[in-house]
Amino acid sequence: MKKKIPPLDNIVYYSPGTRILWNGEPGVVHGLHIKPYPYQVGYDIVLDSQTRKNEPEIDNSGYNELVLEDSGLQSTDGYKVEPCEPM
Repeated sequence: MKKKIPPLDNIVYYSPGTRILWNGEPGVVHGLHIKPYPYQVGYDIVLDSQTRKNEPEIDNSGYNELVLEDSGLQSTDGYKVEPCEPM
């Protein structure tokens, strides 16, 4: 069964500092990737797991890979951000 994801319109569902589970592994959002076009915001994650000492950071994770750590549910509260200017 495919996971339902929200519209791809640059809505931030996980702000930096949010405790999350990334594919079941605990961590925290520490950065955002705002696209230069209306698309899904990407998230940079730092994982807590000691088994990932050599690769603690996950760059540009998608919404469908994340849930809130405390509830285990995907965040549905968000705020819209404008696409960045292309370089």
